[in-house]
Amino acid sequence: MRYRVRWSLAAGLAFGCAPQPPPALPTAPSFTSSPLWPAESAYQDLRYLADQVKITRYRNASASIHGVPLATLIQQDRASQAGFQARLAALDTAGLNADDRRALSVMKGAWSRDLSVDPDSTGAASGSTTLDCAYDPHSLAEGGAEGIERLTRRLYACYGRAAESASFEGKVLGRLSIIGLLGETDDSSQRHRMFMALEPVWRSVNRSNQPNSPYRELVRRTAEASKRPNGLLESRAAEFAIPADTLERWLLSILERWHASTPEDELEPWDFYYANGAAERRLNQRIPLDRLRAVNDSFYQRLGADPNRLGIHFDLEPRTGKDPVAFTDFGARQRLIGSRWLPGEAWVFTSYPIGGYNNLGELLHETGHGIHITAIRSRPALNDWPESDTFTESLADLFANEVYEPLWQWRYLGDSATTEESMREKYGGTVLGIALALFEVRMYRDPTLDPNRVWADLTSRYLRIKPHPELSWWAHRGQLIDAPGYLMNYAIGAMITEDLREEMVRERGSFAGADSTWYPWISERIYRFGLERLSRDVLEGFLGRPMSPQALLGDMGRMGKTE
Repeated sequence: MRYRVRWSLAAGLAFGCAPQPPPALPTAPSFTSSPLWPAESAYQDLRYLADQVKITRYRNASASIHGVPLATLIQQDRASQAGFQARLAALDTAGLNADDRRALSVMKGAWSRDLSVDPDSTGAASGSTTLDCAYDPHSLAEGGAEGIERLTRRLYACYGRAAESASFEGKVLGRLSIIGLLGETDDSSQRHRMFMALEPVWRSVNRSNQPNSPYRELVRRTAEASKRPNGLLESRAAEFAIPADTLERWLLSILERWHASTPEDELEPWDFYYANGAAERRLNQRIPLDRLRAVNDSFYQRLGADPNRLGIHFDLEPRTGKDPVAFTDFGARQRLIGSRWLPGEAWVFTSYPIGGYNNLGELLHETGHGIHITAIRSRPALNDWPESDTFTESLADLFANEVYEPLWQWRYLGDSATTEESMREKYGGTVLGIALALFEVRMYRDPTLDPNRVWADLTSRYLRIKPHPELSWWAHRGQLIDAPGYLMNYAIGAMITEDLREEMVRERGSFAGADSTWYPWISERIYRFGLERLSRDVLEGFLGRPMSPQALLGDMGRMGKTE
């Protein structure tokens, strides 16, 4: 059975044009002589099939891009699961060294967590025409962990349907595009109408903000189950050996720096995007929808990270049922077949009905994930995302943050905003993200709080936004639903990104002079490790010290000061 699976992997590749492998692939891995290798080889086959099934479902397709029918992939996956279980059962763990034991632990964890393929799953996020969004959150959440999972799935599905169908003046634009238009629409009354066009999205999450709203029910149930009132903050802080209270002070110091660098007059929330969107308004016309990929790919090609050569695929067309949150994932990891390493695939999923500066920034970020995971050079058991989502999110912006630099804008867009305008565009999004991460921390500390008032307090105190406790305008990020605490990754990740970028400039010179040697250089030092090394060790090994917020705070100084 195992040989049939191996044959199928090679045959599947024959249906498509396989990408060229990136440089510096290992040729003589020592782990193949380990007593763990038979099980690890079976795990590698299983991983490939699980990834292919997952991506095919994300695409809502009946066959993989290599032409293998989804039903065949699922059948092969079942056989591969049996083969992996048999190898594990036959394994003599007495002969394993420390590295092998860690690899075995990772494989067992992945096996129990996310390698079981549901043959009946469709992969659709929210496209069901029978979806009931008038449900009773309390009743749906009964039954402990299973009830919380039911509520999470229903809430996310209803949010997804509302987000993808968000419309303005009769035209379906979706959540992201409407938010993007707030930064470029000159008329404040029209911005207000656009902003309120997102109310169905907010209501899908928090309804009328009653104590038993879907979101408040989810927070209360999840907090009670975890019994860790400060867990969202502590878990992220522990990854980098930072006291939770220190990390919270760092995040507040960034919000305070923003507060000190902005005019004293309060802004309406729909005007906040416009006030900090001058760069977007100047550059949007340079980035129509059909130029997004061209600009994105041209930039990464210059760095030596050509997305096409690396096997990065893009699914950017809007469609019913597509996940409302942009993400990148493995379609295949590098696989050792005999003595040959086959290159992997990464997939970027998002929806762009229009082009624009913000959508380009998001695409650069997601492609940043793609060039990261295609550079991982670890043994099959450890060929995965780093253990820290915070570190992973920070790496996606190592190069993507160049979109905020006037020199980069001139080179790739033929025009530029001023440095101050670009920095306000950059950090306007950052401080909103930090405020939202701290909002979530406070809600899980005390689920009895009114989320609208928590959000109004944070945004008025630090961002100079007029409070609107009657509006749940915080409720537009899907991660609040299905990934509690994930938004903290972006908040902390912003600090790590600027810390790393400052060190890269110190070692290599200005990003403006970056060339095709930069990707191999950073791959060797940061990208390649996967689960081989802890993220904290990779970070501190590159910086030569623990992380700090000082690089980001210094970069914020380029916004200028308001007298």
